[in-house]
Amino acid sequence: MARIQLDFEIPTHLRREFVFQSTGMHPPNGIIFGFNTAKKVGEQAKKLGGRQAILVTDEVMAQLGIVELVKGAMEKEGLKVEVFAKVDPEPHIETADALYEMVCQKKSDLVVGLGGGSSMDMAKLTSIVATNEQKPFEIMEKQVVNKPALKKILIPTTAGTGSEVSKYLVVSKGNDKYFIGTPYAYAEIAIIDPGLTVSMPPNVTASTGIDALSHAIDSLMNKLANPFYDSLAFAGVELIAKYLRRATFDGQDIEARYYMAMAATISMMSMNGTGALYSHSISYVLSMFQPLAHGIGCGVGLPYTMAFNLPMVEEKQALIARAMGERIESLSARTAAQLAAELVYDLMADVKMPLSLKEMGFKHEDLPKMAEVCITRYPRGNNPRPMSKEQCLALFESMWEGMIVSI
Repeated sequence: MARIQLDFEIPTHLRREFVFQSTGMHPPNGIIFGFNTAKKVGEQAKKLGGRQAILVTDEVMAQLGIVELVKGAMEKEGLKVEVFAKVDPEPHIETADALYEMVCQKKSDLVVGLGGGSSMDMAKLTSIVATNEQKPFEIMEKQVVNKPALKKILIPTTAGTGSEVSKYLVVSKGNDKYFIGTPYAYAEIAIIDPGLTVSMPPNVTASTGIDALSHAIDSLMNKLANPFYDSLAFAGVELIAKYLRRATFDGQDIEARYYMAMAATISMMSMNGTGALYSHSISYVLSMFQPLAHGIGCGVGLPYTMAFNLPMVEEKQALIARAMGERIESLSARTAAQLAAELVYDLMADVKMPLSLKEMGFKHEDLPKMAEVCITRYPRGNNPRPMSKEQCLALFESMWEGMIVSI
């Protein structure tokens, strides 16, 4: 595997580095955004008072040389750094347990998460269990966090999960997904360096980008939506619709990588204030029946969830179509709203994402069980339209066929 190169030419209009402080980022901390900002992790770690850091990442980051870059930057500032590079995709509780033992043994005072959502989620969980005197599964099962976590820095290398600014984290035990949301999961510092995303292959670029789109659109449809969060979500939708195709098919498109990194972050900032809807529940359910990237699961469920919710959020979905670049002035709100679901479907098709459960190899006879688990284990009280078991089964049937229909 080739090591990542970060010395590419950066267009003048993308060279500005900025610090953004927002809800979930307690001053003087915040988001540091821009090319080559990953090299600042050492000085930021020192400002946080870190002396003994644990770097949570995966083998790919080590092979690409990104671990070496981040570790070296911290060691240059006098920190001792222990590396855990064994985070697996869609991580299981065994990984969390290993990290728990490591952080306790090393008496770490700072956690750095480097990689995709899995590595950052594991870093967040590690920071929480280190101070709360509970093992990982106890925290995930009880969903109670009483004490502040260790300080942490999160550095994403994908543009989609938004975990770097999220209060949520997910871990698996067996085939089941457990998730928790707590303000103690927020990072003190999120360092978003778009250059680190250039190494993503097309399929990962596509699935993480669609994951970000699901965050934005779930937030817009949510009962808790409001103009503050909508402004972030609409901006996320607009950027993803404009740049995801470019980033997927030309990974060296620096402008596309820059704006996709921004879109991922602001989309999750929006969803922090509202919450996920059924596209996320669907992803959790599908992963119980076969291994599946979270973004693909959210993506395949997104246009169908939009179609189901359309009667309750017609005007909002019409504005989603406009954010995706369509002229809707001459269309009725209903027609524009229907177009929004179709535009999401078409975007997924263009970036080679699966569009039906049938093509993904799921068994039709499993649909009733899928629907039952979805509606009973992962209900969404803030979904704008209540969903019955019968409607949930109908939604899974439409997903299996790959046909967007009214339910």
